[in-house]
Amino acid sequence: MRTRVEFLLLALIWGASFALYRVAIPELGLPLTVGLRLALASAALLAVFGWPLRAVAPPERGRVLFWLLLAGAGSTALPFVLFAETVMRSSAGFAAVLNATSPLFSALLGVWVWREAVSRSKQLGLLLGFAGVAVLATLREVGTLRVGMDAVALGLAGAASYGLCVQWVKRRLHDVEASAVATGFSLVGALLLLPWALTSLPDHLPSGRALLAVAVLGLVSTALANALYFRLVGRMGATQALSVTFLIPPFAMLWGHLLFDERPTLAMLASTVVILVGTALSLGWRRTSGR
Repeated sequence: MRTRVEFLLLALIWGASFALYRVAIPELGLPLTVGLRLALASAALLAVFGWPLRAVAPPERGRVLFWLLLAGAGSTALPFVLFAETVMRSSAGFAAVLNATSPLFSALLGVWVWREAVSRSKQLGLLLGFAGVAVLATLREVGTLRVGMDAVALGLAGAASYGLCVQWVKRRLHDVEASAVATGFSLVGALLLLPWALTSLPDHLPSGRALLAVAVLGLVSTALANALYFRLVGRMGATQALSVTFLIPPFAMLWGHLLFDERPTLAMLASTVVILVGTALSLGWRRTSGR
């Protein structure tokens, strides 16, 4: 029961992050918004959990640090920037649908790179999932706005980065505490993005609304969410935990509608269904949903 509650809460929190970008970025700019998000998250996680290498045996610290740096960059700094840009070029719901392809990329990389077993249902799921992406890319409309292929490409690149890093965590950091991984990833992302953020300061003082949005992004959508996510990875497995993206698009569409009156189109809804059904099959969801 606890796992299911945390799973649902995580989807609600991450769904809100897409809409919060639309609140903060117009006033603070993308670099500062994302940089502050990760800086706040790092400060909170360090305060709660301490230095991420504290519980790692000295002989293992070099290896763990390398993978924290590599996977941290690929699961925070890079995809956060890509999805923030995707949101600003489309909508919260549209970006969240692209984000939902992360488990597909994880499963595909597992098959191609690490030679994981692939059943017929997984093959069908991968085909269906990417067919849904094709539908979304072909009929890329958000209300009266025609979304460019650049937004689709940015979102898919972010999703692929998430999928790859999930595999790295599964294989290279499985013996590291979830709290240490979450802290290390946020810290790496903050260190990478803050120099860019500090050269992109706004000319005017941001509103309280924008600052509140950044605070929620950092402390709730990143610090709390990452801690929840890596707890789920430890309980459910890496790819299964990433299936939280099943629930993010509906929540993102809801937040987008409540905050900006965004309305999902039929193409978005249809592609979401196809992507999520394909993802469920590719993950063998029927066999693992009882955990």
